[in-house]
Amino acid sequence: MRRRSVVAFRGLIAVLAGAVVLIGVVPSVATAATPPRIGSAFSSESDLGIVQISASAEAGIEGLTAHIRSQATGEELAAITSFNLSSGTAQDGVFTAGTRVQLDKFDTYRIDVDAVDTLGQQTSKRSAGTLVYVIQPIFSPLSVDRTTITYSRRTVKVTGTLSGKWPTDGVLRPISRMPVRVGASFEPSVDVQTGPDGRFTGEVALNQEANIYARFEGGGDYVFAESEPQHISVTPSPTRITVKVSPKQVKLGEPVTISGRLSWKSPDGWRPLANRRFGLLECDQFGTCPVAVDVPKTDADGRFSVTSVPYVTGYYQVGFAGSDENGRPDPFLPLVLEKASVSVLQPVEFSDFTAARDESGQVVASGHVQFPGRYSPGTVPVQIQYRAPGDSWVTVADIENADWDSAGFAFSATVDEPAGGVWRAYYAGQAQHFQTAVSAKVRVAAATPSQR
Repeated sequence: MRRRSVVAFRGLIAVLAGAVVLIGVVPSVATAATPPRIGSAFSSESDLGIVQISASAEAGIEGLTAHIRSQATGEELAAITSFNLSSGTAQDGVFTAGTRVQLDKFDTYRIDVDAVDTLGQQTSKRSAGTLVYVIQPIFSPLSVDRTTITYSRRTVKVTGTLSGKWPTDGVLRPISRMPVRVGASFEPSVDVQTGPDGRFTGEVALNQEANIYARFEGGGDYVFAESEPQHISVTPSPTRITVKVSPKQVKLGEPVTISGRLSWKSPDGWRPLANRRFGLLECDQFGTCPVAVDVPKTDADGRFSVTSVPYVTGYYQVGFAGSDENGRPDPFLPLVLEKASVSVLQPVEFSDFTAARDESGQVVASGHVQFPGRYSPGTVPVQIQYRAPGDSWVTVADIENADWDSAGFAFSATVDEPAGGVWRAYYAGQAQHFQTAVSAKVRVAAATPSQR
């Protein structure tokens, strides 16, 4: 007995050990998938007789049922059970009915939805959406007799066709003898009526660039519809500015007069643009225009005249943005720019000049050039000139570039000239940019016999 008990005990231990091992490898029980979730139900955007449902399920949607009910009584009038995935996935997607809803009356109806997933879990949602079971109007692309308007030709003839897709069978049929509005945003519109074949024609007068549309307000058995817009641009009338500056060259600080005329090509030929504001800028030769001179008006003959003091060589730019006499934009007048050159000679002066003989008898001439305006040239060439009694000035030394020091642009030259006479420094200026300048005159006696 005792031995059998030990054997039995050992067998029990072995069984329990095996059980422990088995317990260790048995997988944990999976968490149950969440039931389906119904998003919304609605008429297909492209076909109001077709139902679409958005739904999701962790295990995947297996089946859907759409119950079409009366809004007033809740009575079920139709049920759709055939749906196909049209976008997304079976776990989260949009499902489109494979069959069309068949009802006796155009109206809006309540949609209740039942959904079941691949695990057999079911969810229902009351009032998941609305079936808009009416005729869906559709416009053909609009046809216009012109895509661009001008000052004298602003009327656009618009033609199109209005058809309707019936929810019962999805067939397009003409919508006849119904009102259509033809127009553009912020512009007058015209109301017309479709013919037996759904065609309509309307004429719209435009005053600016616009998108023309055709619109059907719907109501009753129809929903609202609007055509794709047809863009109409503007071809502005030719416009020109004549401008001149007088005088064309001045010294810094001297005034000039900018004058000209603004005109446009009307249906009767070129005519002045009277009482129109325009902009006047002063610009340097590099095209930078930091100075807004004025915003004057043309006179009754389209002419203008403005006095200004230019600050640098460059040009005056006149710009007309295309506006009426009240300053409002006129789309039939384009932006036009014109310019006229002006030359401003910047001031130059010699702040000091000396000329004297050194121990060897040569004349040492030196001094400083100043540019008191806002600008100075890249190089400053200076000439040393000498004049003997009764003779004209002669350049006896050319200094290619005066160097800047703390007192100005310094220059110096040593000249072998034993005769006595008058000495000066001369800056020739720079065409269109800098004035000429002459230093003070210095008399230097003839070299002594010991210096010769």
